[in-house]
Amino acid sequence: MRKTETLLDKVANFNNLCAAFKECSRGKKQKSGYQNFLFNYGEKLKSIEHELLETGTFNWGGYREFEVSDPKKRTIMAAPFKDRILHTAIHRVIAPNIDKTFGARTYACRNDMGNRNATTRVWEQVKKMGAKRYCIKLDVKQYFAHINHTILEEQIFRILKDNSLRPLTHGLISSHPKYKVSQCGIPIGNLTSQLFANLYLSGADKYACELLDIKYNEDDTNEKNFYIRYMDDMVILAENKEQAFYCANNLIRHIQEQLKLSIPTSKKVILANDPIPFLGFVLDNDYRVLARNKRKLFKKIKRLDKAGACLSDKAMVLQSYNAWKDLDHSMG
Repeated sequence: MRKTETLLDKVANFNNLCAAFKECSRGKKQKSGYQNFLFNYGEKLKSIEHELLETGTFNWGGYREFEVSDPKKRTIMAAPFKDRILHTAIHRVIAPNIDKTFGARTYACRNDMGNRNATTRVWEQVKKMGAKRYCIKLDVKQYFAHINHTILEEQIFRILKDNSLRPLTHGLISSHPKYKVSQCGIPIGNLTSQLFANLYLSGADKYACELLDIKYNEDDTNEKNFYIRYMDDMVILAENKEQAFYCANNLIRHIQEQLKLSIPTSKKVILANDPIPFLGFVLDNDYRVLARNKRKLFKKIKRLDKAGACLSDKAMVLQSYNAWKDLDHSMG
């Protein structure tokens, strides 16, 4: 009988690893990690394939850590280039299965969603509701650093069913020494971390929709209440104060009890019908204003100048900013 192909087989497949290598190489060909891996890269990919199929897991390397301000200070944990290839190979196989379980309210790091569409959708809802809205924003305290490993693994394999990836996934989730000890936290910077962080709060998205009596899998613009999440930033819009607080308070309790996360009072922002700050914009009934992207632009240009970056790198940053700026003008 022909052996059924497992998820591990699909991840370890040489063609999948080659495709992952090409994805990781985009925009990185001047970096030492890529250049060091490039020599005999086929043999190195074969070595990864062999390790996965022989052991079912992988010997993850260490992380390079650095801080960014966005505007909050965050510690980015960059994995070695070889590890990033495997992150991408895993993501290529499991992301389609996990993503299809997300509802219509989850916008971060998804095809045809993302921050621009999230901002546009919130602004459309604000314009529609006008002053007859009550807004509460919720934000998890140090989200990535407090994701519980046991709960996350249960969520992943409730979807995947196939246990062949359990040892590899367990090793990946606990690949940072600090988080391995605490059994909480995933590194900011991994492609897989974005997917896992999106998944971790997806049950809370469904619960919020139930509380607001709106659809989870469909964004019906005729509904009176509204909810959206971009990673750990949640926006609740209701017709009145009572509905908004009913949703927010129960959602906070659910997240604390079921997911072991904290949303302290300082992270519960009551805006009522005031303008809403969201993903770098300030949104109100009749205007949408870029709030911080310009500051980020100048900081990034300054860092590139200091690092001696070429003109093409700076041009890409300017192009990205201008896309936001054009969006601001077109919608404002």
